[in-house]
Formats: sequence, structure tokens, C-alpha cells
Amino acid sequence: MNKFVHVLLVFASVFITMQITTLDTAEAGKYPRIRANAGDDFKVFENKEVKLDGSESRGGFKKFVDFEWELVRINGTKVQNNNEPFEINSDDKSRASFMAPEIVSGEATYEFKLTVRDEIDREDDDTVMVHVMNQQLPVGPT
Repeated sequence: MNKFVHVLLVFASVFITMQITTLDTAEAGKYPRIRANAGDDFKVFENKEVKLDGSESRGGFKKFVDFEWELVRINGTKVQNNNEPFEINSDDKSRASFMAPEIVSGEATYEFKLTVRDEIDREDDDTVMVHVMNQQLPVGPT
């Protein structure tokens, strides 16, 4: 085979491979990946308003159709009855809130899940741990 034909075939193969790769990359970039961000874990005192913030979530062109906050665990135990023992206000918005319940002693850990969905039904979720602490000062020896 002529060297010129061999070089031409190699060049054509490389060119076609690059075109296919570029086409796949362009199609994938058409809808950027969405990412739920429920924020960092934090501590609060009992009987205070707690604000959950998912506004750092990112989506394809920042257009989310749905936000959904839900309580999923209390002290590691799965919650059975949709967000009980308290109500989450604005649980369908990027920012939600609830009143921290009274804690008998020490602290309790509440795990919340934020699920976001975009305009083409893709979804992602993230969790945040809220540690609710009792406000009583520890009693020392008398």
C-alpha cells in the first residue's frame, strides 16, 4: 500500500474518532448535571426556629421544578410517618424551616433529605444533620 494512502487512512480514522467524541461531549453538555446541596451539618438549641437551606443546589440552567424536604431519621432511626414529630414549613421550597423540639437531656440528631428535580425529570438528593441540644446548663457537684 502506498505510504500516502496509509497516512490518509490514519488521518481519516483519527478525524472521525474526534468528531464522534466531540458529538457525544456536546450532547452530554446539553443538560448539565444537577446537584442537590442541603448544606452543612449544624447544631441548634431546642425550641428555636431552624432554617434548612438548599439554595446552593445547582441544576441544568438553574431551573428546578421541585424541591422536597423530608425528615428521614431521628437519632439514626428511620422515620415512618412523614416528617413527624413536627411540621416542616415550606418543605417544597429551597429554604424550609421547623421548630426544634424540646430535648429532655443532651442532644438529638435529625437527618433531613433534600430532593431536587429539574424540568426534564432528573433528580438528585442530599442530606443534612441537625443536632438539637438541650438548653439546660449541666448541674455540677454540690
